[in-house]
Amino acid sequence: MFDTNRLLFRGFQDGDVEHLFSLRNDFRVQRFMTGRPLVPQPTKHKEFLGTNAEVATIWFSIILKETGEFVGNCSIRMTEPKDRDATFGIALYPKFWGEGYETEAARFTIAYAFQSLGLQRASLTVLAENTAAIALYKKLGFTVEGTIRRAHWGEGRWQGVLEEEWYEKNQGLSK
Repeated sequence: MFDTNRLLFRGFQDGDVEHLFSLRNDFRVQRFMTGRPLVPQPTKHKEFLGTNAEVATIWFSIILKETGEFVGNCSIRMTEPKDRDATFGIALYPKFWGEGYETEAARFTIAYAFQSLGLQRASLTVLAENTAAIALYKKLGFTVEGTIRRAHWGEGRWQGVLEEEWYEKNQGLSK
């Protein structure tokens, strides 16, 4: 177990599945995590959440030191270790938003990954509507490397090269 000023970081435990399921079924969280329609997740989704936690390169369940409450989770996933590149992810219950916990957790987890895994790069994906997360990631030193346009339909509009623009810019290529 690791800690920062206000948080504890521990590995996944079976009881965490209920917290993760609740977190993923909160529409305020879900709308920033997926391009899929916002719908309640079925009970069978718990198995996916447990497996997802267990296969992460680094998985931390985040606990508030003061109360022992489950705050959320963060993870690091390496798909190809030789590249020393990993993807960072984090999700917190909304009641903990705006208190600096995400900054504290992200800063610790990413630093730990650079030190313990010898990473040379950490990346993430964030939806454009998640302006608070984008501000945090910029503050932590992340750089925008690209924008995925019209990749999914969400909140009543397209969010993510579009086919017509591709052919417009690449005239001479046929469909």
